[in-house]
Amino acid sequence: DEDKEPVQPNLIPLQKSATNILGLDFEEIKPNIKYNISERLISEKYITIATQSTAGLKYWNNPNGWQVLIDYLSNLGYKIVHVSKEGTEFKNVEQLSDTSMENTINYIHHSEFFIGLSSGLSWLSWALGTKTIMISGFSYPYTEFKDCIRVFNDNKDICTGCFNRHWLNPGDWDWCPDHKGTERMFECTNRIELPLVISAVDSVLK
Repeated sequence: DEDKEPVQPNLIPLQKSATNILGLDFEEIKPNIKYNISERLISEKYITIATQSTAGLKYWNNPNGWQVLIDYLSNLGYKIVHVSKEGTEFKNVEQLSDTSMENTINYIHHSEFFIGLSSGLSWLSWALGTKTIMISGFSYPYTEFKDCIRVFNDNKDICTGCFNRHWLNPGDWDWCPDHKGTERMFECTNRIELPLVISAVDSVLK
């Protein structure tokens, strides 16, 4: 509705579409979330991760990426806690059993940092002030929020940013508007190689 939002919302930061509608100057602002922090339930150092999302193109589709990353972090002495409610089959990971919002917030808050996708749990981690690493290729880095470590393969030969170039079809799990059904399907994330993510992790650990 151009009377409310004059700019196509997938061409600007998502928060800016809200400020445009409200007639406010745009400034990236973390929301103030009212929440109660309970005791830390894991004594050792741990990292929270979220590997699940609402569409295939949002996943980190590198076939071995998550498991190798988990093993890398485990070898450094970190416990890994998976907070996506859908669960996980990865090894060396503790699945959060109580995925209520309150418990999820508590685990993310106490973690050393969070690694996720362009999804709600990354937004939650960011809002909580937890160091956040976001792995995404289907959206350009300006789309979400700046105050994070964004892992994005900007190689010009790789198809990226379909969210910003097309209207997302949320009902199509395999939505890949340029390469669906071909060997290039989801290359925006399966071409995010492990060294890019390891480099992001190492920058947090320094």
